[in-house]
Amino acid sequence: MAAGPPPFVDLHLHAEGVSDADLTTLSWFGLRAAVTCANDAGASTADELRRHWDELVNVQARRLRRAGIRPWVALAVHPARIPWHGVDDLLHRLPRVVALGELGLDRGGEREEELFTRQLELSIALRKPVIVHTPAQAKVPVTRRLLGVLRESRIDPERVLVDHVTEETLQLVRGCGYFAGLTLQPGLLEPGDAAQLLSRNGTERVVLTSDIGEGATDLLALPRAADALRKAGLSEALARRALYEGPLSFIGAAPE
Repeated sequence: MAAGPPPFVDLHLHAEGVSDADLTTLSWFGLRAAVTCANDAGASTADELRRHWDELVNVQARRLRRAGIRPWVALAVHPARIPWHGVDDLLHRLPRVVALGELGLDRGGEREEELFTRQLELSIALRKPVIVHTPAQAKVPVTRRLLGVLRESRIDPERVLVDHVTEETLQLVRGCGYFAGLTLQPGLLEPGDAAQLLSRNGTERVVLTSDIGEGATDLLALPRAADALRKAGLSEALARRALYEGPLSFIGAAPE
C-alpha cells in the first residue's frame, strides 16, 4: 500500500474564507490540524468582532472537524481593527481558545502598543500561547519595536509565534528565542524560497504557515513546501519538524 502524504499542521489560516471542498482537499493532502485565527477585515466595532469570534468558535471549528482536520481557534483584537469601544468586554471572552491571535503591531503607535501589551498580559494569566502579527509595510522597524514589547512583557519565548517573518527578520525573531512563522504567500514568499531559508538557517523554532482564506493565497502552499524541502535536500526529519512537530510543540499538543 502506498504511503499517504506527509502530515502537516497550519498554525494560521482563516477557515471562513476556505470552502468545504477546499478543506477536504487540504485534509487529503495531509493537513491534520489547524488554527483558525481572528482576521483583520470586516469587523470595525466590538459587536461585529464578537460575532466574528462566535462564528469561528461555533461554526468554523465544526467545519474543520467535519473535513477531518483537528480544529483549534485563536482569538485576539487585531492591531489593524481596534474598535474604539468595548475592548474590555472582548478581552473577557478570550479564555475559551487555544491561543490568542492575531495580536501584535500593524502601523505601530501608542494605542496599538497598549492593546498589544494588555493582550500579552492576558495570555500570561491564561497560560495561552500567542500568534503575533507583523505588518507588510515597515517590516524591520516595526518588528524591532514589537520584539521590544514582547521582551518587556516577560512572556515565555516558547509561547510566542511571530508570524509573517521574512529573510530580513528571521534571525531577529529567533535570536530572541521566539518561534518564527514563514507565511507562504504568492509573490511574497514561495515554497521554494522558504525551503532555501530553512536549508541555510535550519528548522529550529521555525514553522511554516499559510494565511489561506484571506487575500491572495495558495491553497496548497504547505504541501508544496514539503516537496520543496525535499528538493532542497532537507531530511524528512527536518521537514517534519517545520511542518508538523514544531507547530504541535508550539500549541502544546500531541499527535493524534
